Amino acid sequence: MTKARTLLVCVVLLAAGAALRALLWHPFDVRGPEPPDSRRRASGVLHVHSVHSDGVGDVDEIVAAAKRARLDFVIITDHNDFDLKPQERYSDGVLVIVGTEISTRSGHVLGLGVPEPTFRFTDDAAEVFEDVDHLGGLAMVAHPMSPESDFQWRGWDLPGSWGIELLNGDSQWRAAPWPAVMGSAFNYPLDSSYALLNVLTLPDEARQQWDRLLITRNVPMVVGSDAHGGVRLGSRVTLPVPSYEALFRVAQNHVLLDEPLSGDAARDAAAIVSSLRRGRGYVALDALAPGSGFFFNAESGSQRWDMGDTVSLSSSPVLRAGGQVPDGSTVTLQRNGDVISRNEEALSWHVMAPGVYRVEVNAPGWDAPWIVSNPIYVFDPAEQEVRRQRSLIPVRDLPRPKLMVDNFESASSFESGSDASTVVDRNVTDVKGGMDGSRAARLSFQLSPPTAEIPSPFAALVRLRPDDLSGSLGLTFLVRSDREYRVWVQVRDENTRSEDGTEWWYASVRSAPEWRRVAIPFQQFRTRDPASDGRLNLDKARGIVFILDSGVAKPGTRGVIWIDDVGVY
Repeated sequence: MTKARTLLVCVVLLAAGAALRALLWHPFDVRGPEPPDSRRRASGVLHVHSVHSDGVGDVDEIVAAAKRARLDFVIITDHNDFDLKPQERYSDGVLVIVGTEISTRSGHVLGLGVPEPTFRFTDDAAEVFEDVDHLGGLAMVAHPMSPESDFQWRGWDLPGSWGIELLNGDSQWRAAPWPAVMGSAFNYPLDSSYALLNVLTLPDEARQQWDRLLITRNVPMVVGSDAHGGVRLGSRVTLPVPSYEALFRVAQNHVLLDEPLSGDAARDAAAIVSSLRRGRGYVALDALAPGSGFFFNAESGSQRWDMGDTVSLSSSPVLRAGGQVPDGSTVTLQRNGDVISRNEEALSWHVMAPGVYRVEVNAPGWDAPWIVSNPIYVFDPAEQEVRRQRSLIPVRDLPRPKLMVDNFESASSFESGSDASTVVDRNVTDVKGGMDGSRAARLSFQLSPPTAEIPSPFAALVRLRPDDLSGSLGLTFLVRSDREYRVWVQVRDENTRSEDGTEWWYASVRSAPEWRRVAIPFQQFRTRDPASDGRLNLDKARGIVFILDSGVAKPGTRGVIWIDDVGVY
Protein backbone atom coordinates (compact mmCIF):
# COMPACT_ATOMS: atom_id res chain seq x y z
CA MET A 1 0.00 0.00 0.00
CA THR A 2 1.44 3.40 -0.98
CA LYS A 3 1.99 6.14 1.60
CA ALA A 4 -0.73 8.25 -0.01
CA ARG A 5 -3.23 5.41 0.18
CA THR A 6 -2.25 4.69 3.78
CA LEU A 7 -2.74 8.33 4.68
CA LEU A 8 -6.12 8.35 2.96
CA VAL A 9 -7.23 5.27 4.88
CA CYS A 10 -6.13 6.84 8.16
CA VAL A 11 -8.04 10.03 7.39
CA VAL A 12 -11.16 8.05 6.49
CA LEU A 13 -10.90 5.98 9.68
CA LEU A 14 -10.44 9.09 11.82
CA ALA A 15 -13.40 10.77 10.15
CA ALA A 16 -15.50 7.66 10.58
CA GLY A 17 -14.52 7.46 14.25
CA ALA A 18 -15.39 11.13 14.80
CA ALA A 19 -18.70 10.67 13.04
CA LEU A 20 -19.50 7.60 15.12
CA ARG A 21 -18.75 9.50 18.36
CA ALA A 22 -21.06 12.30 17.26
CA LEU A 23 -23.83 9.88 16.33
CA LEU A 24 -23.55 7.92 19.58
CA TRP A 25 -23.14 10.92 21.87
CA HIS A 26 -26.05 12.06 24.00
CA PRO A 27 -26.37 14.51 26.92
CA PHE A 28 -25.74 13.26 30.43
CA ASP A 29 -28.71 12.14 32.46
CA VAL A 30 -29.13 13.94 35.76
CA ARG A 31 -30.14 12.45 39.09
CA GLY A 32 -30.64 13.74 42.59
CA PRO A 33 -33.12 15.60 44.76
CA GLU A 34 -35.23 18.53 43.63
CA PRO A 35 -33.78 21.92 44.62
CA PRO A 36 -34.72 22.60 48.28
CA ASP A 37 -36.03 26.09 47.62
CA SER A 38 -39.34 27.65 46.67
CA ARG A 39 -37.95 29.65 43.75
CA ARG A 40 -39.48 29.35 40.33
CA ARG A 41 -37.00 28.81 37.54
CA ALA A 42 -37.03 30.23 34.05
CA SER A 43 -34.45 29.53 31.38
CA GLY A 44 -33.55 31.63 28.41
CA VAL A 45 -30.91 33.28 26.28
CA LEU A 46 -29.78 36.83 25.73
CA HIS A 47 -27.60 38.66 23.23
CA VAL A 48 -29.47 37.63 20.08
CA HIS A 49 -29.34 39.49 16.76
CA SER A 50 -32.09 39.74 14.15
CA VAL A 51 -32.28 41.09 10.62
CA HIS A 52 -32.52 44.55 12.16
CA SER A 53 -28.75 44.44 12.67
CA ASP A 54 -26.41 41.65 11.56
CA GLY A 55 -28.64 38.63 12.23
CA VAL A 56 -30.30 36.57 9.50
CA GLY A 57 -33.70 35.85 11.10
CA ASP A 58 -36.78 37.83 12.02
CA VAL A 59 -38.61 37.70 15.35
CA ASP A 60 -40.84 34.81 14.28
CA GLU A 61 -37.81 32.70 13.30
CA ILE A 62 -36.07 33.51 16.59
CA VAL A 63 -39.19 32.62 18.58
CA ALA A 64 -39.62 29.34 16.68
CA ALA A 65 -36.02 28.40 17.47
CA ALA A 66 -36.49 29.34 21.14
CA LYS A 67 -39.66 27.26 21.25
CA ARG A 68 -37.87 24.20 19.87
CA ALA A 69 -35.09 24.74 22.42
CA ARG A 70 -37.75 24.87 25.17
CA LEU A 71 -36.81 28.34 26.36
CA ASP A 72 -38.99 30.53 28.54
CA PHE A 73 -37.52 33.81 27.30
CA VAL A 74 -35.24 35.29 24.66
CA ILE A 75 -33.65 38.75 24.82
CA ILE A 76 -32.94 40.32 21.42
CA THR A 77 -30.16 42.93 21.42
CA ASP A 78 -29.62 44.36 17.96
CA HIS A 79 -26.72 46.75 17.49
CA ASN A 80 -27.58 50.31 18.58
CA ASP A 81 -31.19 49.69 17.64
CA PHE A 82 -34.62 49.56 19.33
CA ASP A 83 -36.76 48.92 16.23
CA LEU A 84 -38.13 45.67 17.68
CA LYS A 85 -39.23 47.25 20.96
CA PRO A 86 -42.93 47.22 19.92
CA GLN A 87 -42.64 43.43 19.53
CA GLU A 88 -41.95 42.76 23.22
CA ARG A 89 -44.61 40.20 24.02
CA TYR A 90 -45.36 36.55 24.57
CA SER A 91 -45.21 34.71 21.26
CA ASP A 92 -46.06 31.01 21.10
CA GLY A 93 -45.30 30.69 24.80
CA VAL A 94 -41.89 32.40 24.58
CA LEU A 95 -41.37 35.79 26.23
CA VAL A 96 -39.64 38.17 23.82
CA ILE A 97 -37.66 40.94 25.54
CA VAL A 98 -35.91 43.64 23.50
CA GLY A 99 -32.72 45.38 24.59
CA THR A 100 -29.81 46.67 22.56
CA GLU A 101 -26.07 46.18 22.07
CA ILE A 102 -24.29 49.53 22.34
CA SER A 103 -20.92 50.13 20.70
CA THR A 104 -18.51 52.17 22.81
CA ARG A 105 -14.84 53.03 22.63
CA SER A 106 -14.26 50.65 25.56
CA GLY A 107 -16.10 47.71 23.97
CA HIS A 108 -19.70 46.59 23.60
CA VAL A 109 -22.41 46.92 26.25
CA LEU A 110 -25.78 45.17 26.40
CA GLY A 111 -28.60 47.40 27.64
CA LEU A 112 -31.30 45.15 29.10
CA GLY A 113 -34.66 46.19 30.52
CA VAL A 114 -34.47 49.73 29.13
CA PRO A 115 -37.30 51.60 27.42
CA GLU A 116 -36.45 53.15 24.08
CA PRO A 117 -34.82 56.46 25.04
CA THR A 118 -35.59 59.80 23.43
CA PHE A 119 -31.86 60.13 22.73
CA ARG A 120 -29.10 57.94 21.35
CA PHE A 121 -26.36 56.43 23.44
CA THR A 122 -22.89 57.87 22.85
CA ASP A 123 -19.66 55.94 22.35
CA ASP A 124 -18.49 56.70 25.91
CA ALA A 125 -18.98 53.63 28.13
CA ALA A 126 -19.21 55.68 31.33
CA GLU A 127 -22.02 57.73 29.79
CA VAL A 128 -23.71 54.53 28.60
CA PHE A 129 -23.59 53.05 32.12
CA GLU A 130 -25.01 56.31 33.48
CA ASP A 131 -27.83 56.35 30.91
CA VAL A 132 -28.77 52.68 31.28
CA ASP A 133 -28.86 53.11 35.05
CA HIS A 134 -30.96 56.28 34.69
CA LEU A 135 -33.41 54.39 32.46
CA GLY A 136 -33.79 51.64 35.07
CA GLY A 137 -31.98 49.02 33.02
CA LEU A 138 -29.11 46.58 33.41
CA ALA A 139 -25.76 47.02 31.65
CA MET A 140 -23.84 43.86 30.76
CA VAL A 141 -20.42 43.96 29.12
CA ALA A 142 -20.51 41.77 26.00
CA HIS A 143 -17.78 39.32 24.94
CA PRO A 144 -15.16 40.98 27.20
CA MET A 145 -12.49 38.38 26.43
CA SER A 146 -13.07 38.14 22.69
CA PRO A 147 -9.97 37.17 20.69
CA GLU A 148 -10.89 40.04 18.37
CA SER A 149 -9.21 43.14 19.76
CA ASP A 150 -12.03 45.42 18.55
CA PHE A 151 -14.53 43.42 20.64
CA GLN A 152 -12.48 43.15 23.85
CA TRP A 153 -13.50 45.12 26.90
CA ARG A 154 -11.11 47.91 27.93
CA GLY A 155 -13.14 49.61 30.66
CA TRP A 156 -12.51 47.34 33.63
CA ASP A 157 -11.98 50.30 35.99
CA LEU A 158 -15.18 52.13 35.09
CA PRO A 159 -17.60 52.62 38.00
CA GLY A 160 -21.15 51.34 38.15
CA SER A 161 -23.16 48.20 38.75
CA TRP A 162 -22.55 46.62 35.35
CA GLY A 163 -22.12 42.88 34.93
CA ILE A 164 -20.32 40.72 32.37
CA GLU A 165 -20.80 37.91 29.91
CA LEU A 166 -18.53 35.22 31.31
CA LEU A 167 -19.17 33.08 28.26
CA ASN A 168 -20.03 34.25 24.74
CA GLY A 169 -21.08 32.03 21.85
CA ASP A 170 -19.39 34.06 19.14
CA SER A 171 -16.10 34.30 21.03
CA GLN A 172 -15.95 30.50 21.27
CA TRP A 173 -15.71 30.10 17.51
CA ARG A 174 -13.17 32.90 17.20
CA ALA A 175 -10.96 31.51 19.98
CA ALA A 176 -11.03 27.85 18.90
CA PRO A 177 -8.05 26.44 16.96
CA TRP A 178 -8.71 25.67 13.32
CA PRO A 179 -8.53 21.85 13.71
CA ALA A 180 -11.27 22.06 16.35
CA VAL A 181 -13.37 24.33 14.15
CA MET A 182 -12.98 21.98 11.18
CA GLY A 183 -13.93 19.02 13.35
CA SER A 184 -16.93 20.89 14.64
CA ALA A 185 -18.00 21.79 11.11
CA PHE A 186 -17.73 18.10 10.14
CA ASN A 187 -19.84 17.00 13.11
CA TYR A 188 -22.37 19.83 12.95
CA PRO A 189 -24.77 18.10 10.49
CA LEU A 190 -24.65 14.94 12.65
CA ASP A 191 -25.23 16.58 16.04
CA SER A 192 -25.04 20.36 16.30
CA SER A 193 -24.95 20.35 20.12
CA TYR A 194 -22.02 17.93 20.24
CA ALA A 195 -20.22 19.92 17.55
CA LEU A 196 -20.60 23.24 19.39
CA LEU A 197 -19.71 21.77 22.78
CA ASN A 198 -16.41 20.53 21.37
CA VAL A 199 -15.20 24.06 20.58
CA LEU A 200 -16.44 25.50 23.84
CA THR A 201 -14.03 26.55 26.57
CA LEU A 202 -14.15 28.87 29.55
CA PRO A 203 -10.70 30.46 29.69
CA ASP A 204 -9.15 30.93 33.12
CA GLU A 205 -8.54 34.57 32.20
CA ALA A 206 -12.28 35.26 32.03
CA ARG A 207 -12.97 33.77 35.45
CA GLN A 208 -9.94 35.46 36.98
CA GLN A 209 -11.04 38.88 35.72
CA TRP A 210 -14.55 38.29 37.08
CA ASP A 211 -13.09 37.25 40.44
CA ARG A 212 -10.99 40.44 40.54
CA LEU A 213 -14.11 42.54 40.02
CA LEU A 214 -15.99 40.55 42.66
CA ILE A 215 -13.42 41.46 45.31
CA THR A 216 -14.65 45.07 45.20
CA ARG A 217 -18.39 44.87 44.41
CA ASN A 218 -21.24 42.59 43.42
CA VAL A 219 -20.98 41.71 39.71
CA PRO A 220 -23.75 39.70 38.01
CA MET A 221 -22.70 37.20 35.35
CA VAL A 222 -24.52 35.78 32.33
CA VAL A 223 -23.86 33.72 29.23
CA GLY A 224 -24.44 35.52 25.94
CA SER A 225 -25.47 33.43 22.94
CA ASP A 226 -24.42 36.17 20.51
CA ALA A 227 -26.62 34.29 18.07
CA HIS A 228 -26.97 35.62 14.52
CA GLY A 229 -28.78 32.62 13.05
CA GLY A 230 -26.01 31.92 10.57
CA VAL A 231 -23.54 33.68 8.33
CA ARG A 232 -24.29 36.01 5.43
CA LEU A 233 -22.40 34.95 2.30
CA GLY A 234 -23.79 37.75 0.19
CA SER A 235 -26.72 40.09 -0.11
CA ARG A 236 -29.12 37.18 -0.79
CA VAL A 237 -27.33 34.08 0.47
CA THR A 238 -27.00 32.96 4.10
CA LEU A 239 -25.53 29.83 5.62
CA PRO A 240 -27.65 28.91 8.69
CA VAL A 241 -24.67 27.74 10.74
CA PRO A 242 -24.63 27.95 13.68
CA SER A 243 -28.38 28.24 13.76
CA TYR A 244 -30.36 30.06 16.42
CA GLU A 245 -31.69 26.78 17.76
CA ALA A 246 -28.24 25.17 17.97
CA LEU A 247 -26.80 28.05 20.02
CA PHE A 248 -29.94 28.31 22.16
CA ARG A 249 -29.59 24.65 23.12
CA VAL A 250 -25.90 24.84 24.07
CA ALA A 251 -25.91 27.32 26.96
CA GLN A 252 -28.71 29.01 28.86
CA ASN A 253 -29.29 31.44 31.70
CA HIS A 254 -31.34 29.99 34.54
CA VAL A 255 -32.95 32.71 36.66
CA LEU A 256 -34.67 32.26 40.02
CA LEU A 257 -37.99 34.04 40.42
CA ASP A 258 -40.19 34.71 43.45
CA GLU A 259 -43.28 33.72 41.49
CA PRO A 260 -43.99 31.71 38.34
CA LEU A 261 -44.18 33.61 35.07
CA SER A 262 -47.63 35.18 34.93
CA GLY A 263 -48.20 35.57 31.20
CA ASP A 264 -48.09 39.36 31.53
CA ALA A 265 -45.17 40.25 29.25
CA ALA A 266 -44.22 43.56 30.91
CA ARG A 267 -44.40 42.16 34.42
CA ASP A 268 -42.48 38.98 33.57
CA ALA A 269 -39.79 40.85 31.62
CA ALA A 270 -39.22 43.12 34.60
CA ALA A 271 -38.93 40.10 36.93
CA ILE A 272 -36.40 38.37 34.67
CA VAL A 273 -34.22 41.47 34.25
CA SER A 274 -34.42 42.07 38.01
CA SER A 275 -33.12 38.54 38.68
CA LEU A 276 -30.33 38.99 36.13
CA ARG A 277 -29.40 42.31 37.78
CA ARG A 278 -29.18 40.71 41.22
CA GLY A 279 -27.24 37.72 39.93
CA ARG A 280 -30.05 35.52 41.13
CA GLY A 281 -29.29 32.54 38.94
CA TYR A 282 -26.60 30.60 37.12
CA VAL A 283 -25.52 29.56 33.64
CA ALA A 284 -25.53 25.98 32.38
CA LEU A 285 -24.35 24.09 29.33
CA ASP A 286 -27.76 22.54 28.82
CA ALA A 287 -26.58 20.66 25.75
CA LEU A 288 -24.23 18.77 28.07
CA ALA A 289 -26.90 18.02 30.66
CA PRO A 290 -30.20 19.72 31.57
CA GLY A 291 -29.40 22.40 34.15
CA SER A 292 -32.78 23.36 35.58
CA GLY A 293 -32.44 21.17 38.69
CA PHE A 294 -29.25 22.70 40.14
CA PHE A 295 -29.20 24.77 43.33
CA PHE A 296 -26.71 26.77 45.39
CA ASN A 297 -27.90 28.53 48.52
CA ALA A 298 -27.01 29.52 52.07
CA GLU A 299 -28.90 28.43 55.15
CA SER A 300 -28.98 29.49 58.78
CA GLY A 301 -31.74 28.01 60.89
CA SER A 302 -34.99 28.66 59.04
CA GLN A 303 -33.45 31.37 56.85
CA ARG A 304 -32.29 30.75 53.29
CA TRP A 305 -30.44 32.94 50.80
CA ASP A 306 -29.98 32.48 47.07
CA MET A 307 -27.32 33.30 44.54
CA GLY A 308 -26.93 37.06 44.31
CA ASP A 309 -27.87 37.58 47.96
CA THR A 310 -25.63 38.95 50.70
CA VAL A 311 -25.46 37.10 54.02
CA SER A 312 -24.06 38.42 57.28
CA LEU A 313 -21.09 36.41 58.53
CA SER A 314 -22.50 36.66 62.03
CA SER A 315 -25.42 34.41 60.98
CA SER A 316 -22.94 31.49 60.60
CA PRO A 317 -24.41 30.35 57.25
CA VAL A 318 -23.95 26.93 55.70
CA LEU A 319 -23.50 26.85 51.92
CA ARG A 320 -25.09 23.96 50.04
CA ALA A 321 -24.89 23.07 46.36
CA GLY A 322 -26.08 20.14 44.26
CA GLY A 323 -29.50 18.96 43.18
CA GLN A 324 -30.09 17.13 39.93
CA VAL A 325 -26.62 16.59 38.48
CA PRO A 326 -24.85 13.99 36.29
CA ASP A 327 -23.43 10.94 38.04
CA GLY A 328 -19.76 11.45 38.86
CA SER A 329 -19.90 15.22 38.49
CA THR A 330 -17.59 17.39 40.60
CA VAL A 331 -18.88 20.32 42.63
CA THR A 332 -16.25 22.95 43.39
CA LEU A 333 -16.69 25.80 45.88
CA GLN A 334 -14.54 28.91 45.51
CA ARG A 335 -13.97 31.81 47.87
CA ASN A 336 -12.58 35.01 46.34
CA GLY A 337 -11.46 32.98 43.32
CA ASP A 338 -9.63 30.26 45.29
CA VAL A 339 -10.86 26.67 45.50
CA ILE A 340 -11.71 25.79 49.11
CA SER A 341 -13.75 22.62 48.68
CA ARG A 342 -14.40 19.98 46.06
CA ASN A 343 -16.83 17.12 46.33
CA GLU A 344 -18.75 14.67 44.17
CA GLU A 345 -22.32 15.57 43.19
CA ALA A 346 -23.18 17.64 46.30
CA LEU A 347 -21.42 19.99 48.68
CA SER A 348 -21.93 21.51 52.13
CA TRP A 349 -19.66 24.12 53.73
CA HIS A 350 -19.90 25.96 57.04
CA VAL A 351 -18.73 29.52 56.35
CA MET A 352 -16.07 30.79 58.75
CA ALA A 353 -14.68 33.76 56.81
CA PRO A 354 -16.18 36.66 54.84
CA GLY A 355 -15.88 36.63 51.08
CA VAL A 356 -17.43 35.96 47.70
CA TYR A 357 -18.50 32.33 47.32
CA ARG A 358 -19.41 30.72 44.02
CA VAL A 359 -19.74 27.20 42.63
CA GLU A 360 -18.73 25.39 39.47
CA VAL A 361 -19.88 21.90 38.50
CA ASN A 362 -17.96 19.75 36.01
CA ALA A 363 -19.43 16.75 34.23
CA PRO A 364 -17.15 13.71 33.89
CA GLY A 365 -14.66 14.05 31.03
CA TRP A 366 -15.39 17.71 30.19
CA ASP A 367 -13.01 20.55 30.96
CA ALA A 368 -15.53 23.37 30.52
CA PRO A 369 -17.76 23.59 33.60
CA TRP A 370 -21.33 22.41 33.12
CA ILE A 371 -22.61 24.92 35.72
CA VAL A 372 -21.19 28.27 36.83
CA SER A 373 -23.16 29.95 39.60
CA ASN A 374 -23.46 33.57 40.47
CA PRO A 375 -21.98 34.23 43.92
CA ILE A 376 -23.41 34.34 47.40
CA TYR A 377 -21.78 37.23 49.24
CA VAL A 378 -20.89 36.82 52.92
CA PHE A 379 -20.11 40.17 54.54
CA ASP A 380 -21.13 42.05 57.64
CA PRO A 381 -23.21 45.25 57.25
CA ALA A 382 -20.32 47.72 57.13
CA GLU A 383 -18.61 45.93 54.24
CA GLN A 384 -21.97 45.40 52.54
CA GLU A 385 -22.46 49.16 52.49
CA VAL A 386 -18.95 49.77 51.16
CA ARG A 387 -19.59 47.34 48.31
CA ARG A 388 -22.97 48.93 47.59
CA GLN A 389 -21.39 52.37 47.36
CA ARG A 390 -18.84 51.05 44.85
CA SER A 391 -21.73 49.95 42.61
CA LEU A 392 -23.23 53.43 42.40
CA ILE A 393 -22.65 55.82 39.52
CA PRO A 394 -20.54 58.55 41.13
CA VAL A 395 -22.11 61.99 41.53
CA ARG A 396 -19.84 64.79 40.38
CA ASP A 397 -19.19 67.85 42.47
CA LEU A 398 -20.88 70.94 41.06
CA PRO A 399 -18.51 73.84 41.60
CA ARG A 400 -19.71 77.36 40.94
CA PRO A 401 -18.12 79.16 37.98
CA LYS A 402 -15.09 81.28 38.80
CA LEU A 403 -15.31 82.97 35.40
CA MET A 404 -18.62 83.56 33.60
CA VAL A 405 -18.38 83.11 29.84
CA ASP A 406 -21.99 84.12 29.14
CA ASN A 407 -24.96 84.55 31.49
CA PHE A 408 -27.20 85.78 28.65
CA GLU A 409 -28.41 88.83 30.57
CA SER A 410 -27.34 91.12 27.75
CA ALA A 411 -26.50 90.54 24.12
CA SER A 412 -25.48 86.87 23.83
CA SER A 413 -22.14 85.72 22.45
CA PHE A 414 -23.85 82.56 21.16
CA GLU A 415 -25.72 82.22 17.89
CA SER A 416 -27.57 79.36 16.23
CA GLY A 417 -25.91 77.07 13.71
CA SER A 418 -27.13 74.26 11.49
CA ASP A 419 -26.65 72.50 8.22
CA ALA A 420 -28.63 73.72 5.21
CA SER A 421 -31.53 71.31 5.73
CA THR A 422 -32.05 71.43 9.51
CA VAL A 423 -34.51 74.03 10.78
CA VAL A 424 -33.44 76.20 13.74
CA ASP A 425 -34.85 79.37 15.26
CA ARG A 426 -32.29 82.06 14.57
CA ASN A 427 -33.39 83.97 17.67
CA VAL A 428 -31.44 82.23 20.43
CA THR A 429 -32.56 84.45 23.32
CA ASP A 430 -35.47 83.51 25.58
CA VAL A 431 -36.06 86.61 27.71
CA LYS A 432 -37.84 84.68 30.50
CA GLY A 433 -36.49 81.18 29.88
CA GLY A 434 -33.92 81.06 32.69
CA MET A 435 -34.21 79.21 35.97
CA ASP A 436 -35.62 82.22 37.84
CA GLY A 437 -37.36 83.87 34.91
CA SER A 438 -34.22 85.57 33.68
CA ARG A 439 -32.82 85.43 30.16
CA ALA A 440 -31.33 82.22 28.76
CA ALA A 441 -30.14 80.86 25.44
CA ARG A 442 -32.62 78.70 23.54
CA LEU A 443 -32.02 76.24 20.70
CA SER A 444 -35.29 75.43 18.94
CA PHE A 445 -34.67 72.87 16.20
CA GLN A 446 -35.93 70.14 13.90
CA LEU A 447 -33.11 67.81 12.87
CA SER A 448 -33.29 66.74 9.25
CA PRO A 449 -32.62 63.18 8.01
CA PRO A 450 -29.13 62.43 6.67
CA THR A 451 -28.72 62.50 2.89
CA ALA A 452 -25.88 61.82 0.48
CA GLU A 453 -25.34 65.58 0.21
CA ILE A 454 -25.67 66.22 3.98
CA PRO A 455 -24.63 63.03 5.81
CA SER A 456 -24.35 64.71 9.23
CA PRO A 457 -27.22 67.15 9.86
CA PHE A 458 -26.89 69.19 13.05
CA ALA A 459 -28.35 71.99 15.13
CA ALA A 460 -26.16 74.02 17.47
CA LEU A 461 -25.58 76.97 19.77
CA VAL A 462 -22.21 78.33 18.73
CA ARG A 463 -19.77 80.76 20.31
CA LEU A 464 -16.67 81.24 18.17
CA ARG A 465 -14.17 83.67 19.70
CA PRO A 466 -10.75 83.48 21.35
CA ASP A 467 -10.64 82.81 25.10
CA ASP A 468 -7.88 82.19 27.59
CA LEU A 469 -9.30 79.51 29.89
CA SER A 470 -5.96 78.46 31.34
CA GLY A 471 -6.01 77.62 35.02
CA SER A 472 -9.57 76.31 34.76
CA LEU A 473 -10.51 72.73 35.54
CA GLY A 474 -13.71 72.41 33.57
CA LEU A 475 -16.80 73.85 31.95
CA THR A 476 -20.01 74.48 33.91
CA PHE A 477 -23.49 75.55 32.79
CA LEU A 478 -27.21 75.14 33.38
CA VAL A 479 -29.28 73.08 30.96
CA ARG A 480 -32.88 71.97 30.50
CA SER A 481 -34.97 70.76 27.56
CA ASP A 482 -38.52 69.90 26.58
CA ARG A 483 -37.60 66.19 26.97
CA GLU A 484 -34.47 64.15 27.55
CA TYR A 485 -31.62 64.49 25.06
CA ARG A 486 -27.92 63.79 24.88
CA VAL A 487 -26.18 67.01 23.86
CA TRP A 488 -22.62 67.26 22.60
CA VAL A 489 -20.53 69.91 24.31
CA GLN A 490 -17.53 71.08 22.31
CA VAL A 491 -14.52 73.14 23.26
CA ARG A 492 -12.40 74.10 20.27
CA ASP A 493 -8.77 75.10 20.53
CA GLU A 494 -6.15 76.33 18.11
CA ASN A 495 -4.35 73.61 16.18
CA THR A 496 -2.74 74.71 12.94
CA ARG A 497 -2.43 71.10 11.79
CA SER A 498 -6.22 70.63 11.85
CA GLU A 499 -8.28 71.17 8.74
CA ASP A 500 -9.78 74.53 9.74
CA GLY A 501 -7.05 75.53 12.19
CA THR A 502 -9.04 74.41 15.23
CA GLU A 503 -9.30 71.06 16.95
CA TRP A 504 -12.73 70.00 18.24
CA TRP A 505 -12.82 68.42 21.71
CA TYR A 506 -16.12 67.00 22.87
CA ALA A 507 -18.04 65.47 25.75
CA SER A 508 -21.78 65.04 26.23
CA VAL A 509 -24.44 65.73 28.82
CA ARG A 510 -27.97 64.41 29.31
CA SER A 511 -30.58 67.16 29.50
CA ALA A 512 -34.02 66.86 31.08
CA PRO A 513 -37.18 69.00 31.53
CA GLU A 514 -35.82 70.24 34.87
CA TRP A 515 -32.91 72.65 35.11
CA ARG A 516 -29.61 70.91 35.91
CA ARG A 517 -26.26 72.41 36.74
CA VAL A 518 -23.54 70.49 34.92
CA ALA A 519 -19.79 70.46 35.44
CA ILE A 520 -17.58 68.70 32.89
CA PRO A 521 -13.86 68.42 33.65
CA PHE A 522 -11.71 69.42 30.71
CA GLN A 523 -9.78 66.17 31.09
CA GLN A 524 -12.98 64.35 30.13
CA PHE A 525 -13.12 66.00 26.70
CA ARG A 526 -11.89 63.83 23.85
CA THR A 527 -11.13 64.33 20.16
CA ARG A 528 -11.44 62.41 16.91
CA ASP A 529 -9.13 64.72 14.97
CA PRO A 530 -6.48 62.65 13.12
CA ALA A 531 -4.19 65.69 13.29
CA SER A 532 -4.61 66.07 17.07
CA ASP A 533 -1.75 67.60 18.99
CA GLY A 534 -2.76 65.46 21.97
CA ARG A 535 -3.95 68.11 24.41
CA LEU A 536 -6.73 70.66 24.88
CA ASN A 537 -4.89 73.99 24.92
CA LEU A 538 -7.03 76.08 27.23
CA ASP A 539 -4.95 79.20 26.70
CA LYS A 540 -5.85 78.99 23.02
CA ALA A 541 -9.58 78.22 23.24
CA ARG A 542 -11.37 79.29 20.10
CA GLY A 543 -14.97 78.26 20.66
CA ILE A 544 -17.67 76.67 22.81
CA VAL A 545 -20.48 74.79 21.04
CA PHE A 546 -23.61 72.91 22.16
CA ILE A 547 -24.70 70.61 19.36
CA LEU A 548 -27.18 67.87 18.45
CA ASP A 549 -26.57 65.57 15.51
CA SER A 550 -27.53 62.05 14.42
CA GLY A 551 -24.96 60.65 16.85
CA VAL A 552 -27.14 61.61 19.82
CA ALA A 553 -30.60 62.22 18.32
CA LYS A 554 -32.80 60.49 15.79
CA PRO A 555 -33.30 62.21 12.43
CA GLY A 556 -36.49 64.21 12.49
CA THR A 557 -36.19 64.98 16.20
CA ARG A 558 -37.87 68.27 17.04
CA GLY A 559 -37.48 70.10 20.33
CA VAL A 560 -36.08 72.89 22.45
CA ILE A 561 -32.99 73.08 24.66
CA TRP A 562 -32.18 75.95 27.03
CA ILE A 563 -28.65 76.85 28.19
CA ASP A 564 -27.73 79.37 30.88
CA ASP A 565 -24.79 80.58 32.98
CA VAL A 566 -21.96 79.16 30.88
CA GLY A 567 -18.67 79.48 32.73
CA VAL A 568 -15.50 77.75 33.83
CA TYR A 569 -14.42 76.63 37.28
